[in-house]
Amino acid sequence: MKSDTYILLIDPFTRVYMNKTNSLKVLLIFILTITIVNCNYAFAKIENLKLNIEFGRVISFQLIRATKATLPTFLFLPGVNRSLLADDEALQEIAHLGYGVATMNFSTQPFSINQLDKQEKPVFLKPNFKIEDLSLEVSALSNELKRNFGVKNIIHVSISYSAIVSSIIQDAQLIIDTSPMTSSAAVNPDLETYRAYLKSGEIFNPIYGPAITRSLLDQSYYKKWSDQVDDISKQFNLSEERKSDMISGYTVMSRLSEGFVWDFKKSVTSPKRVFIFARNDSALLLKDQLTLFSKILSNSQEALAFVVNDSGHIIPTDQPSAYVNILKYLLTAESRKVSGIFEVQPGNETPKLYKGAEAQTYIKSILNTL
Repeated sequence: MKSDTYILLIDPFTRVYMNKTNSLKVLLIFILTITIVNCNYAFAKIENLKLNIEFGRVISFQLIRATKATLPTFLFLPGVNRSLLADDEALQEIAHLGYGVATMNFSTQPFSINQLDKQEKPVFLKPNFKIEDLSLEVSALSNELKRNFGVKNIIHVSISYSAIVSSIIQDAQLIIDTSPMTSSAAVNPDLETYRAYLKSGEIFNPIYGPAITRSLLDQSYYKKWSDQVDDISKQFNLSEERKSDMISGYTVMSRLSEGFVWDFKKSVTSPKRVFIFARNDSALLLKDQLTLFSKILSNSQEALAFVVNDSGHIIPTDQPSAYVNILKYLLTAESRKVSGIFEVQPGNETPKLYKGAEAQTYIKSILNTL
């Protein structure tokens, strides 16, 4: 190689030899190549949409359409604060594989409340708003995607809080529960202890006791959610005029989770369901999740779960690539025949599968560390 020649390394596998005479031409080609690559890996087109269910009830959602009608769309239910965002790394990875991505917010959450017209009063302010009402919102959006967006196959994915909703869904082909709330006591033990204490006092005041309990609990919720509404409003430039409604929406969600305990019997008989747990989740929640799955595994030949090492509660954010690999695997024919629990080590292509008695032993080994 001549002394006036040097190497331009485009990627680990591509080298271009440059010299004084061809340097400008090569450099321009290099810039054009990088530009094309970056354009190809730019964000998939995100549509910011809303679904009007009824007066005072709106669902805010984002959509990235599948590249082919035959490919499924993952419908991500929200966490307690808000939905995942369609430009999150994990969701972008899914979209670049050609799959559809939809992220939704319940009507009780700030993104949806912010979409209400000024004259609309939120429906969730009415008495007796139930978990089933949130489940109906999932069904309404699923039907909308099929009817008006050409989606043929929807995979429901819950995140944390929304597992209390997914746990009662019966009309889904596949449900993936990510870091699920398996009981309210496992997520917020202090609050559940406080609630139990207030409920126990109602026996001495059967007439006014329930109202007092409701008032004191709602005061606790208001204090907690007021700061959260301030934060999310500033971060996403939401309307200050709806602050009270947003706090009320979060309060309704807290009420709906009171005393929640996952019914494992429904998980045995309901649609195909897969759990994804975070190894570094809170000890109390992980213990509750694994105990639940152990029961399901003992009663079902189709029970399947994943434990993602080196991940906190929000797995799509902490370990996006590992999370996407799990979702891809769950679309394969092989996954429909597997029962047990996978140990996923991010960075390793092949997770370790434990079956039958070996799976129960693996679960116990984790429980013993918590």
